Amino acid sequence: MKNPIKITAFRITMIMVMASGFMYCQNVGNAHEQTIEQARRMSHSGEFKQAEDLLSRAMETVPEMEKKALLWEKERIRRIRQDYDTTEEEIQNSCRNKIRDFRDEELKKWESEGKFDIQMIDGKKFFFSSSVSNLAKRYPEIRKRFKSHSEKDAWGEKVLSMAKKIETEGNKGKSPYVLPLRLGALHTITPKEGKVNPGEMIKVWAPFPRRTPYQKDITIKKAEPEPASIDIPESNIRSVYFETAAEKTTTPTFSLEYEFTGYGIYSKIDAGKVQPYGDDPIFGRFTRREPPNILFTPELRELAKTIVGDESNPYLKGKKIYNWICDNIVYSYAREYSTLLNIPMYVYEKRYGDCGQLGLLFITLCRCSGVPAAWRSGWECIGGERWGMHDWAAIYIKPYGWIPVDPYMGVWAIHESTLPETDRMFLRDFYYGNLDPWRLEANARNNARLRPQKADFRSETVDFQRGEIESGDRNLYFGEFRWRMRLTKIETIHP
Repeated sequence: MKNPIKITAFRITMIMVMASGFMYCQNVGNAHEQTIEQARRMSHSGEFKQAEDLLSRAMETVPEMEKKALLWEKERIRRIRQDYDTTEEEIQNSCRNKIRDFRDEELKKWESEGKFDIQMIDGKKFFFSSSVSNLAKRYPEIRKRFKSHSEKDAWGEKVLSMAKKIETEGNKGKSPYVLPLRLGALHTITPKEGKVNPGEMIKVWAPFPRRTPYQKDITIKKAEPEPASIDIPESNIRSVYFETAAEKTTTPTFSLEYEFTGYGIYSKIDAGKVQPYGDDPIFGRFTRREPPNILFTPELRELAKTIVGDESNPYLKGKKIYNWICDNIVYSYAREYSTLLNIPMYVYEKRYGDCGQLGLLFITLCRCSGVPAAWRSGWECIGGERWGMHDWAAIYIKPYGWIPVDPYMGVWAIHESTLPETDRMFLRDFYYGNLDPWRLEANARNNARLRPQKADFRSETVDFQRGEIESGDRNLYFGEFRWRMRLTKIETIHP
């Protein structure tokens, strides 16, 4: 295990370009490191225009590789602007519409208590776009006042029923992979009018299920236009790649329809039979740092040590970390991952995060504790409903191999579900080592490289769910293209 890195508020992780279009590095190097740190201080205090001007001036005199780091910092600031786009008046109107008996003075009270995500931008106050929805997610006393709130947890009942079926079937001992479903998806990506130039090559990367023991029989039903390439089945970030020249009169839509078989997973782990890792190469690969988001900061190393204590069994270490997250972190809709410098530290400081942010905190704490841990990302249709973006994790326990862990489901069971306590605790425990079959896994490594590589920065820098699109060599960011993921099939496979 490498030595810890000291992290400061404005000097955490730097970004450089790699084959996929970008990567982060820990130091910008030379004098331009100070420029980026200064720009971060400016944007942190709300001086966005000054930060952007500073970066633009610096780019006029730097070599190309250093220019990429400055370009990325300028792009990151632009993306923050996009996430914080809601005025105080809009927030107040939203509260009036969604919350029973809302009083206007409550807005200032909740703001003073830190219940909103707020960013000053060039002298004006803006709220994160999901600020009102996050009141329901983070604060139980406010959640009950939402007009949409119900004490009946119909979704939770579906999840509970499936988990118990998986447990019953898994205990038969025939296979850890049980209760298969035939699932279908239709993903469309369309650049918005005016966002591509006629004659330019439009390039699109659409996420596609990777082949695993619990996700197989993957077939494309229809693809338009004809794909230029399809990544290998075991890719850590599997995609179907399209390219076509933009025409003057029409804007193309890229469409990918496919089906696959997904299995529930039931891992019967006997903690007494867990073996040491020895010289297993998986241990070295999945217990190391992976900048920018898997870093062993002093705070996270100390937290991991406090949680794990003197426990030496990796399976039980992971369970302690998982339980701590379930008990101490709440769910929150998140700003774009690419705008954050160190996601686990963000969750550690805020005590909230979305599914991927919870997963990255879990992975980092596990790796700090000598438990191999990895990223899992894609989509879910939990409860048999529509596809939704989702991230989770996996840990490697010898001799059992990789077992799934979904911190979000544990957090939901503890903090949001209204099921009886015994059922909520059952579900919390279930999602440490077991998984429902309502999953689509396209990504098994955060910050993985797309194939073929992108020329410009990625829109999704950590995971890969909505898809990536370029016109010429310019990335189209969210808001410049439309995407839709539709559930086309969900069918139980009977033996």
